[in-house]
Amino acid sequence: MPKLRLLAIALLACSALSNGAAQMADERAKTRPDVPAQYAATAFGESPSVAGTKFDLKVYVQKLTSDGDIEELASTLNHKGEDGLVSALDKIKYKYKGRVAPNGSVGTGMPVVRIRPTNDGGQHIVLATLNPFSPSTLFNQQCSPKDNISIVELDVDKDGKGTGSFAPICQVRFNEKNELEIDHYCLKLFRLANVYRQK
Repeated sequence: MPKLRLLAIALLACSALSNGAAQMADERAKTRPDVPAQYAATAFGESPSVAGTKFDLKVYVQKLTSDGDIEELASTLNHKGEDGLVSALDKIKYKYKGRVAPNGSVGTGMPVVRIRPTNDGGQHIVLATLNPFSPSTLFNQQCSPKDNISIVELDVDKDGKGTGSFAPICQVRFNEKNELEIDHYCLKLFRLANVYRQK
């Protein structure tokens, strides 16, 4: 086979590999979490005790909790139960990865922050911490001692717009994919509307 033809084939092969690598890089870029990021939202009370309550909320996503830390927390919950999870979260409660703040307040630091890409190019964002509220006094609502986690979830599209929820007092679980979910909540969720990325 002539040397020029061999060279042409080799160049085409290299070009194909290069294009394939570029496409893979583009796909990874599309699913890469947007961090750091800041979101704004409006919270609406859903339970009778907070019906009509409305306030603006800022959600700051600064870093992500590592897969290893999430696996450790999930294992702790599975083997030691809710009390074990609370103890594990207490050890990292000041290692903030994000923050949730009603407008006009400093807000609450969140040591657990996870982002999962969605099929439409958007993101499912979860922030969680130990319950900073007093279950016996929050909205005069009596809660179980096991309701000791606060969690915020956002579902945003590729443009950073969407909806979400805020559970100030709840119990959580990890599903089969080690994704944090609400298992039970003391109060009905605060519905988050008009969610949009600010920066």
